[in-house]
Amino acid sequence: MLEKIDVILTFDTKRHRNIITPCCKSLNRDGKFVTYKELSLNYGYCHSCGKATLPRTRYRDDSGNEFIWNEISKKMEPFVAHLNDNDVIRPNDSVNDMCNTLVREKKFIDFESVILCVNNTNENNLLLYLRTKYGDIKTDIVKRMYYIGTSRDLGTVFWSINRAKKAQKAKVSYYKPNGRRTNRFKVPYKNEDGYYSCLFGEHLLDVIENKEKAVMLVESEKTAIVCAMHYPEYIWLAYGGITALTNEKIQVLIGRKVILIPDMSEKAVAIITKKISEFEERQIDVKIWDLTYGKTDKELMESGWYNFDLEDVLRTDKTI
Repeated sequence: MLEKIDVILTFDTKRHRNIITPCCKSLNRDGKFVTYKELSLNYGYCHSCGKATLPRTRYRDDSGNEFIWNEISKKMEPFVAHLNDNDVIRPNDSVNDMCNTLVREKKFIDFESVILCVNNTNENNLLLYLRTKYGDIKTDIVKRMYYIGTSRDLGTVFWSINRAKKAQKAKVSYYKPNGRRTNRFKVPYKNEDGYYSCLFGEHLLDVIENKEKAVMLVESEKTAIVCAMHYPEYIWLAYGGITALTNEKIQVLIGRKVILIPDMSEKAVAIITKKISEFEERQIDVKIWDLTYGKTDKELMESGWYNFDLEDVLRTDKTI
């Protein structure tokens, strides 16, 4: 199984003023582009534009071989240092032609906004329901764990927080007092403005006590939260929609054991089943827990389970 190699980034005190920066594409005459110690001059942080260039994530197998993910071929390939460190920045007497395509810059939300929502004393219906059903102690734990917020109009704010503890996006859902979701929701930060979702709960992956835990991947944020109270021995993450499990979200799971738990419908199971190959290409240990147990949509409707999920199973005494 592959394991992510952690790289410690430390700024170099020496300023390399004779390089062309990858971000501003100008001579680093003022020294505002700062490189990292023990890394190629390709990588650094620009104090002029605020952009950082980072080395590609590397992974190590049990034999000590290193690999990187090739986004074009969609597979792991051996890491060769000289091929990965010489293609970004060249001395100022050369032409830097690497960045010739426009990539939309990813934006992040001020984390103070996250904290303000979490600290809103007028809690949303979902949190109030969880307090009634599971008590204050368990509810407070998951509230802080997942940064569950409350909007001004008492919606439940689910924050997409990545492994670097940066908030990428927010989804506001509205619940009834019985914990059931309504059809109303809002997405205040848009893709077209540079705000992209990550796995809900992704920030939990690098918590020390979670390093050896298997990842349980469900569709709904609420399901992840409730299951975390029932089964804290696992990491519960959500991909946020029947078609929302993207390659970027899968990428962060390299090196983990993953169990996929789709909602109870033929379509949901089929979509997730097709994703298995994308996990396997990345050598991720993955399995599916199919709650339909092979039942058709018609059979699920007749038994009252169609489109339900694991949280629905936990709230009832009925058998599937």
